[in-house]
Amino acid sequence: MSDSLLGWASQGELQLAERFARHPYFPEAGLSGDELERYDRLFGIFLSRQATAGADLPGLWEVTPVMTSVTLIFRATRLLDRSDFYTEYFAGLGLSPRPEWVSALEAATPGLLARAGLDTPEGMSSVDLLCHHAGVIHGEVAGVLELLDGLDPEGAGAEDLAGRVVAEIAGGEDLPSAAATARHAPRRAEELIRGIQEVRAFSVQHPTSWLDRDRSHLRPALPLLVEEAVVAELRERPVGTPERATAVGVAPREVRPRLVLDTRRGRVCLRLPEQRVATQYVGEGAHAEVSWRVSLAGTTRVFRTERPWGEPTYAEALDVAVESQVREATVLDTTNGITWVVPVVDAEDPVLIFAANGQNLTDKASLHHSELFAVVPDDAQLVDVVSGQPAPVLEAHPVLGWEGWEYRRVDAADIASLQVVRVGQAPSAMAHLRSVDPRQRVRFVHPADPVPHVRTLNRLPVHAESLVADFPATVSGREEIWYLSISAYSGVGEAAEEIAEPEPLEVPAEGGAFQIFDPEAYDAPWVGEYLVRLRGPRNESFRHRYAIVEGMVGETTIDAASRSVRIPAQGGLSPASLAVGHGEKDFSVSPRRIEVAPQEAGADFVVSTDEGDSLPLRFSPPALSFELGMTTYQPRWRTSRLYLGTRHIDPAGRIRVRATGELGRPRVSVRNHHGSPVRTVALEREDAVTYSASVAAIAQSVAVMPEGRLEFEWTDPASNNRVSVTLAVMSSVPHATGVRVEEGALRFEDLEESRNLAAWVWPATAPWSAARHVRRVEEVTPLPESLVDAGELVVQLYAGDPFGTLRAPQHPGETAFRVEQPGYFSDQPEELTRLSAFLAGEEETPPSSAEVLPVIWDHFGSTSREHDVAHAIFAESPREALRGLSGSLVPAHLQPGRMIVTGLVNHSFNLEEGQAAATEDHRSPWITIMMQLGQVGGALGAESTKELKALLAELKKTAGPTLVNTLLTGRDSTLDSACIDASTVRIAHMDSAQQEQLMSMFFANADIVPGPIMEDGPRLMAVFETFRKREELNRLLTSERLVKPAVSLLRALRSTHRALYSAARVRFDKLEGVNTEDKDNAWALAPVVSLVFALSARMHAHGLMGKSKTLDAAAQGWSQLADVVPDLVTGDVISAEAMALAASAARG
Repeated sequence: MSDSLLGWASQGELQLAERFARHPYFPEAGLSGDELERYDRLFGIFLSRQATAGADLPGLWEVTPVMTSVTLIFRATRLLDRSDFYTEYFAGLGLSPRPEWVSALEAATPGLLARAGLDTPEGMSSVDLLCHHAGVIHGEVAGVLELLDGLDPEGAGAEDLAGRVVAEIAGGEDLPSAAATARHAPRRAEELIRGIQEVRAFSVQHPTSWLDRDRSHLRPALPLLVEEAVVAELRERPVGTPERATAVGVAPREVRPRLVLDTRRGRVCLRLPEQRVATQYVGEGAHAEVSWRVSLAGTTRVFRTERPWGEPTYAEALDVAVESQVREATVLDTTNGITWVVPVVDAEDPVLIFAANGQNLTDKASLHHSELFAVVPDDAQLVDVVSGQPAPVLEAHPVLGWEGWEYRRVDAADIASLQVVRVGQAPSAMAHLRSVDPRQRVRFVHPADPVPHVRTLNRLPVHAESLVADFPATVSGREEIWYLSISAYSGVGEAAEEIAEPEPLEVPAEGGAFQIFDPEAYDAPWVGEYLVRLRGPRNESFRHRYAIVEGMVGETTIDAASRSVRIPAQGGLSPASLAVGHGEKDFSVSPRRIEVAPQEAGADFVVSTDEGDSLPLRFSPPALSFELGMTTYQPRWRTSRLYLGTRHIDPAGRIRVRATGELGRPRVSVRNHHGSPVRTVALEREDAVTYSASVAAIAQSVAVMPEGRLEFEWTDPASNNRVSVTLAVMSSVPHATGVRVEEGALRFEDLEESRNLAAWVWPATAPWSAARHVRRVEEVTPLPESLVDAGELVVQLYAGDPFGTLRAPQHPGETAFRVEQPGYFSDQPEELTRLSAFLAGEEETPPSSAEVLPVIWDHFGSTSREHDVAHAIFAESPREALRGLSGSLVPAHLQPGRMIVTGLVNHSFNLEEGQAAATEDHRSPWITIMMQLGQVGGALGAESTKELKALLAELKKTAGPTLVNTLLTGRDSTLDSACIDASTVRIAHMDSAQQEQLMSMFFANADIVPGPIMEDGPRLMAVFETFRKREELNRLLTSERLVKPAVSLLRALRSTHRALYSAARVRFDKLEGVNTEDKDNAWALAPVVSLVFALSARMHAHGLMGKSKTLDAAAQGWSQLADVVPDLVTGDVISAEAMALAASAARG
């Protein structure tokens, strides 16, 4: 019969056989449990189909000994009953276990393992052999760790510990599978125990961060299959946890940035995790924060996170919108000195997969959820390759900012695989195929919405009904016993006390639902925060945090025209209250009246029972929030009234408003000082929670008024009232007319104290430093201690918001005051302090360490002195300077121009002999490639080619195979295809409608999936960017006189290196028949000029061409060209670098 999995099975058999030929001990083959699950799921379907078609199953094992061995070992990792192992093996594959199959397979197993290339120690039963190759089966991981906890409670790891542990296991009966390996393969067992002990010791050494740290240096290295199980156990139950088999353990903190899908807003976001705050260099007490640098598509932005209410140590998580499809994101936690590279879109497999709870599953080979969200290109199909049918899509919506992409909700309950198939592709089981098996996962279900606006001290929502555990059909096809453990939840990373003995749950073969907090169990209501664990018979472990006040009813009352959200009123926000009721079971609430005053953001109360249970809670009623585009600083979400100047509304900005959901006919109006409406603008829905409108008309009206106010009007869904509230008060009278420093305090002149003013204060001698917050400004306001005698200050007054955190912008706005003061800023690291001293004129030369190079890129160049110093520093260490540009805040589209105008483009980036190669952080893709080419340049001419081959393999991953081919041949094949020719110029002379039609035909989907920037597609798009920017290029190429210098350099190339001259001429020759003397066609020469300049600069850098005054004179114009078409220029610089390196190597 025709089977879509036949080719997959054949290919898998060959590939796995090659692995086992090198690694006769299965764990050393490096397969993960995730990969094994995929093999198990798909091989089971393959066998089932073949058996249904009449094939002899024992005969199939004989022709697939490797695949059969792999799935047997996978099932052994989840061993349940040794005597019933083969019966469960067949059930797990989805086959009805026949007695003759069971006995035949049991007898054939040792021979199958041997034929697969795996070792078979003598004296072991077939099940023991499989468990030996499983390393440590899941059901015994807890026992092994508990044994180590007893012998080595501190995780120190004595020299003879492994031998003692193996001897104890071999002589005991508690761990039969491990005991068999200990007796018959003691060397393997000792190696595994030493590896486990290394991981244990590492987790003790770094108790809060070990999960995120690199463990590749640990020796002996624990095989991946075993490491996954050990890490999963230690993650939930750290070293020293008693009764591991039943203990709930601790709730670990997320420590790595990850992608999330925000379906409410239709955005893909990057979640910055909760990290430990620092007070050094950033402020004291409430000002403690975590500073982040997030790089997307080469542009780096700064974010800051602070501790939420009630949290003493860690800053809150923050979701940063990924505003376009990119290959990866780089995240730097500058406070704690940690860098991560987060993959986003893989060009080979363009899909992001999320669970319904937001978990990113993209890197998984096997999926266990019955419902999934897939982010894919619009033209892609989601296919179940096993059945050959499209995967059921329940709904689809566009992803904001990702042109040509959408997210789809997929019903995965009845599919067996999932693959993304784009136009021109066919479904295939041979690559990028994920298996789907919801049998592998228990779902925790919230039966109803939580009590509105109430959370615990640990910020958990509070539920009035029990959590439900929904079990799928069992893997064995029979009834199974699971165990329920519940502990009191004390917070992330905190061990908690179990509240009851583990309870067995009898799960039927077809699955079923169980209430975790049984309302019939006690007369008193369930009240508390809990961490729940469900442990399966194969050591499956599923956990969930849940807060419950059984029977709780909460009714929020807001004392204003708006009953659904608080609005600015009474010098703060409208007052609110919460009435708490109970169901059949009584509990008490203290205080009985839960009220939120106008100046408060929320109120605390406690729910308690007569049995002694109590739960502190916080009531945070919802408030209307808004942001307004202003010229003084970037928009900030706020809830309290805003005070600003009449000329400070940004005409290019927007007003955004958020409430709890639907707003009826929302609009904003400008009223003059008489209260008469001057302008009204309707708001439109931006996403599920946001309404917005342009403020261009509002800004125009307000600019000519001496004073006025901005009102927001809507129909409140709770009361059906038409509500109007003043969001902003505008006045031509400034917040203050001046400020000076006296005796360590700011003294303001003509301060408008009624406006609830606050201030951000920057040290002018450290413009890279975060502003200090002054929460309440008065006529005489003490300075933060770190800013006293810290040199000139920049003070920005703004209307404060006591109900939220208005984080300071990166730079002060146009209304900020500059305040003279002696000294320079010193509350920062030593190197940055020296840099501040240089800016203050108290040191002659600045430091030039790698730490300060990004700062120099950000802030130097405003004076000729700074400009000259920066050039000198960059020339001294060009490779580090280029890396510094990648780490700077210079926007991606301006980076190539900066490299050119500083002269850095004329220097070599080769790694010098003896110089260590730093790990590239991938912030800016083109700079990463230049750094990798520098490593290749440093390795050219070395006696051994091993290093060079490894570097080329890494370069191929980053830049694509075309660039590697350019290095090897000295010729860039994209120059022939990525070019402007006569037909393109003719299109430019057509009317705009024809132009758009033709261009959309050529490039409709060219940039939907981001790929390596040096491949044909991206290079072609970069060249054709000149078509879109032709008006700017016409002005630039004619006014800056760039063509003549390019012609002069082209002649110099001809006399210097004929092969590179030929490469430089390719684009010029493609323009045959185009009148390039016509100023309207000047733009077509931009690719020619760009490549000639790039080749000249990189040939000079590698000593193939002398220093050129012509190139130096054209640097300013070339940098402006780079600002207009940055992708073209960076691609040409990379191409020129590769060709120059090839020419240099050929010359010897």
